[in-house]
Amino acid sequence: MSGLPFTIKIRFGNNEIEVSGSKEDVLEALNNFSTIMDKLTQAFNTTPIKPTAEPTILREASIPSISVEPDTPCPEAILKILSTEWGQAKPRKLRELLEAMKVNAIHYPVGTVKGRLTDLTKKGRLRRVKEGREYGYIRVK
Repeated sequence: MSGLPFTIKIRFGNNEIEVSGSKEDVLEALNNFSTIMDKLTQAFNTTPIKPTAEPTILREASIPSISVEPDTPCPEAILKILSTEWGQAKPRKLRELLEAMKVNAIHYPVGTVKGRLTDLTKKGRLRRVKEGREYGYIRVK
């Protein structure tokens, strides 16, 4: 299970760092947190921020494991993924949905997934939310 993506986000001041990789790699990076902060401070020419307590670490919910029949239509697979705790935690971007589908051995071309997301949004089954330069999708309850 250590091969699954593992992501944490660390906020400090108005900045945020996201570290992704295997669980072991991410935990090793956390052990070197002070060194990383020094390098980031130098890279961005900012005043070092000394945390008053332990840094707040937000652990990304792990990608859900779902079971679907091999002939499951793409819209049903998308809705099933977005019905999980992971899918309901926050709007999920296309790349996150594609990764979840890949992990669950659900294979559809990117264009098909994009089209079905649009269809499901138009039908009112999903809500599309602008997040920066991308859109996130969340299931309508």
